[in-house]
Amino acid sequence: MEGRERHNKGGMPQPLLDGLNPAQRKAATHPGGALLILAGAGTGKTRTITRRVAHLVSSCGVAPGRILAITFTNKAAKEMRNRIAQVVPSTGIWVSTFHATCARMLRQDAEVVGRTRDFSIQDVDDRRKTLRRIIKDQGWDPMIYKPRKFEQLISNWKQRRMDPGQAAEEASLHGVEAERCALVYEKYEKVLRKTDSLDFDDLLLKGLELVEKDAQGVRRWATKFDHILVDEYQDTNELQYLFVKYLAAATGNLTVCGDPDQSIYRWRGADIENILRFEKDYSGTEVVRLEQNYRSVGNVLKAAQAVIKNNRQRKEKDLVTDQEDGEPVSIMDGADEEQEAIRVAQVINRWVDGGTSAREIAIFYRTNACSRSLEAALTRMQIPYQVIGGLSFFERQEVKDLLAYARLAVNPKDDMAALRVLNTPPRGIGATSVERIRASAAQFDESVFQVLRRDDVRQGLRGPSKKGTLAFLSVMAKVTEDLSSAEGVLRRTIDRVGYRRFAESLSSTEDVDRGENIDELLAFAQEYDAREDGGLRGFLEEISLLTDVDRWEEGAERISLMTVHAAKGLEFDKVAVVGLEEGLFPHARSFEDPESMEEERRLFYVALTRARKELCLSHSRMRFRTGDPGPQSASRFLDELPDEVLPAAAFSAQLTEQVFEEDAEDAELRPGDDVEHRVFGEGVIQKVLGTGVNQRLVVEFENGSERTLLAAYSMLEKVT
Repeated sequence: MEGRERHNKGGMPQPLLDGLNPAQRKAATHPGGALLILAGAGTGKTRTITRRVAHLVSSCGVAPGRILAITFTNKAAKEMRNRIAQVVPSTGIWVSTFHATCARMLRQDAEVVGRTRDFSIQDVDDRRKTLRRIIKDQGWDPMIYKPRKFEQLISNWKQRRMDPGQAAEEASLHGVEAERCALVYEKYEKVLRKTDSLDFDDLLLKGLELVEKDAQGVRRWATKFDHILVDEYQDTNELQYLFVKYLAAATGNLTVCGDPDQSIYRWRGADIENILRFEKDYSGTEVVRLEQNYRSVGNVLKAAQAVIKNNRQRKEKDLVTDQEDGEPVSIMDGADEEQEAIRVAQVINRWVDGGTSAREIAIFYRTNACSRSLEAALTRMQIPYQVIGGLSFFERQEVKDLLAYARLAVNPKDDMAALRVLNTPPRGIGATSVERIRASAAQFDESVFQVLRRDDVRQGLRGPSKKGTLAFLSVMAKVTEDLSSAEGVLRRTIDRVGYRRFAESLSSTEDVDRGENIDELLAFAQEYDAREDGGLRGFLEEISLLTDVDRWEEGAERISLMTVHAAKGLEFDKVAVVGLEEGLFPHARSFEDPESMEEERRLFYVALTRARKELCLSHSRMRFRTGDPGPQSASRFLDELPDEVLPAAAFSAQLTEQVFEEDAEDAELRPGDDVEHRVFGEGVIQKVLGTGVNQRLVVEFENGSERTLLAAYSMLEKVT
């Protein structure tokens, strides 16, 4: 259903609506006005949106440059661009993420929001370092007033469109920490203005500011697009909601596609009400439901539908498939997280031995902390894997160093970039000299790079620092000769500063080839130059907006490990979900908040619907994630699965014996044996009931309690 379009001998595409089911066709040919596409998981929404764009251009005569399509990930945007190009070549349609769309508009009208077209985009690491420096400059201890906590508070204020003054008023009601954070926010904003920079929150905030002012003034952007299409609308926050509303106001031609059952980003500001109230916001809305699933077998869909129907905040729809039911949904548990990981690894080994490609297998978990035991188990069994969300390529030291040179070449006001490379590789500019340079920059109200051009500032430096700053200025003069080629700038930088030799001298606790990383960065720049004409500016913007999923090596022959949040939009033949325990999944934070619990259930629904063919769900009966052992209860979501998708008892016993037979203890436990349990202490076995995988042990513990434990998971050790 999602394959390449068929062409006739003349090279023209077959009819644009060929192969669409009735609901998809109805959405693709919607004449205009507001359209809400409720697209269940795996129902071909990208195909539908692509065909709608092609229909608008080919059949309705809409100019390609007057269509804006917005997605939530660069991966989704790239896929959509490729699909559109197959049916409407050389379109010029705007297809990008919210952040990239705002960045593109701001480059053209940056002065409206107090920036230049060369503004830098601060990544998370840069923002955190800037906040840490501001906190230390106030004489406060960053171990007490944590940059990460301040970062979250400031991000929250920006998402609510609160400037530092408004934040200070609110903070006055919440104690010293909040008040100090508001002061840091004010100083942080001054740093961003001075360095001609924006952070990720600013891209949305300033983008909205731009279109608001435009709608009330010149109307350059208010009338720019005849049709706007937004994917994953259920994940929009208030800023994104208003941004779209302003752009669509002139024509009312707004198509949004989404699924309330997959709204999982409330913690970062997403508001499910945006899609639930869409018909009220836009009168005359036509609603089309995509319910034919082309991804998953019957048991996966039955499981997902049964769980999500327990939510109240949703729009009713069904998922149906022409595929067979497939394998039952298996549920396993482990005595602790280590045993759980081993057993999941054994299942995966069985999948691979059965012919499933490693790249078509994934393990999902609620939090990144769950990956440690899984990585150990997979390593022990020699199963290759990749973790999505670990240290990414663009966070490596050598890559960040070279990109800092590039950022400074584009934006001489970028102090974060200047301070990173001023003495990298070493030029004899010590920490004392750096502080003097920073002080001079503050005195003259100039950037670090600008103040270095002052003779009096350089003369005030001592020892080799004076010569080092001249060498640095010489390097930057060479680097900035021509910014039209990203690869060219990077190669000149590497050659001019002797960076390869320096990189080889760096120590590392990781098994990493820094030379290979440098070559990969050059190859990435070369590929960009061949594909786009944005030069160094465009290259830096593209990589600054990449996410962990965008960096995922999709074709790698390795198991993929990731959080369920990171898995959104992906699909695999076989999926294992681990850590399904009360307090972990669903998370303990959701226990007192019904809306949060519904989001946890939606997250579980997303995890289930990533699987095409088979699901394995796992939990641990003891987990050490908090530092102390504690017994765990299985997730309530497992109780919501229908019996019809679960294996019969005989099959379950057979699977347990097949997968877990190596866990059997050599020593049998008998009545009268002294035993010890990690939690309950010492005890004596009173009875042994049953045999095989169903064998149970009745134990009287020294505290007087009597417990019946399943022998296979009892965690009892015989005391000799």
